[in-house]
Amino acid sequence: MSWEILIDEDELAQVLPPAYASFARPVKEGLVVFLSGLPAASQAQILAEQAALPATATISERLGRLARSCPVLHKLGQVLARDQRLAAELRHELRQLESLPPTIDLDTIRAILTDELGPLESFGITLLPPAIAEASVAVVIPFRDASDPTAPEGVFKVLKPGIVDRMELELELLSQVGSYFDSRCEELSIPHLDYRETFDHVRDKLCVEVLLDQEQAHLAEAKAFFADEPDVHIPTVRPYCTPRVTAMERIFGEKVTEHPLDSHREKHTLARLVTLALIAQPMFSTMHRAMFHSDPHAGNLLYTHDGRLAILDWSLVGHLGEAERIAMGQIVLSAITLHGERLVTLLEQLDERHSVDHAVLENVVECWLRRIRHGQVPGLTWLVGLLDEATQTARLRVGPDMMLFRKSLHTLEGVIGELGADEFSIEQSLLVEFVRHFGCEWPNRWFTTPYSRRYATRLSNADLVETLLATPLTAARFWQAELLDLIRTRQVCAEC
Repeated sequence: MSWEILIDEDELAQVLPPAYASFARPVKEGLVVFLSGLPAASQAQILAEQAALPATATISERLGRLARSCPVLHKLGQVLARDQRLAAELRHELRQLESLPPTIDLDTIRAILTDELGPLESFGITLLPPAIAEASVAVVIPFRDASDPTAPEGVFKVLKPGIVDRMELELELLSQVGSYFDSRCEELSIPHLDYRETFDHVRDKLCVEVLLDQEQAHLAEAKAFFADEPDVHIPTVRPYCTPRVTAMERIFGEKVTEHPLDSHREKHTLARLVTLALIAQPMFSTMHRAMFHSDPHAGNLLYTHDGRLAILDWSLVGHLGEAERIAMGQIVLSAITLHGERLVTLLEQLDERHSVDHAVLENVVECWLRRIRHGQVPGLTWLVGLLDEATQTARLRVGPDMMLFRKSLHTLEGVIGELGADEFSIEQSLLVEFVRHFGCEWPNRWFTTPYSRRYATRLSNADLVETLLATPLTAARFWQAELLDLIRTRQVCAEC
């Protein structure tokens, strides 16, 4: 079955970010490889769904419909749904993937629960249909537990029938797409980036989507991680859990992007809460390994009826270790002091495969330091942009958790941007949080060794002294770089 005519390359280029329009052909061919590997019956069903769309359907509508048909594409669509770099019409279609009307009938859900738990009536469990949500791999239905009359309503998260085998197949196809790209980099005009390895990292992370017992462990870990945050609500796991079923408390609220708030102050408070819980909490945690939510699309973030942020779906998580957080702090300090050579060295130390192109990386660093000289704050947005370009052009290969954290930040930027909190700045909020932690650390800094980084900020006293003493050098680097830019500009003008 040929998929070439289904995806128009020119139309696809129009919904991609302008800087990535040249990737329209690789994206199209990757989808062709992926879809061609599906069973014939699945291909026929997807094709029928596409044929049912009106002839005037846009490429965004077709991609949105396609994502609903494949669990892996569904999950990737959710990740991209809030990425502000994509065309608005494509983001609109992908946002619908965050919460779809249930398609699994009640009898099927009841049969699965009975197979997993036994007769529900024997436990005093009464299902409360209809199902309230359906995601890429599971369906959610409320229940009441008569054995504990004081307990509030709960929900069962139940794996869809056949989803384990379907995910296994599609994740293997994802790896095949990576191999296809590796073998055709020249023909597709894409950089040599070890795509198979990258896609395998994604596959390894997505495979846990169907391992609900791991999600139950993640929920317990998240409950402890946010124990001191009263404004953050993590669902409590209830009895009756199995590897295919998770029972937890039911949380009432709306998606954060559909909140009922009117006042400017309340919207800012919600935006700040999302920023602190999902970005600052893992970045400034004093734990050796700080967990973070790797799938923070709006469907997993609820503004509860009691004014808290509920974070749902903990199947996909990552962890930032000491090394990653120290590296981020050192990169920002090097950026503040405009120390390009040190910045290149730090990025090379992050490279897991030691295959980064040194010359290209130097050019990337020079470009991003120029942004700082021209007024951009070397904060989180700057850092993520630097890592993105270094990955795409200089073959930088960070670890899978760091890669997930980058992608999560792109998603959160989109979510926070749609909360309606005008002029809210993620950078400013994180800076305030940094200053707060630094202030709390200050008394202890008098009694620790100069090189200790056992602080939330991951900066040692030696780091601070070195940065302060580098002020004259920073000024010299600034004017030297500006002079070189001026000379280059005049040389180009002379050649023209």
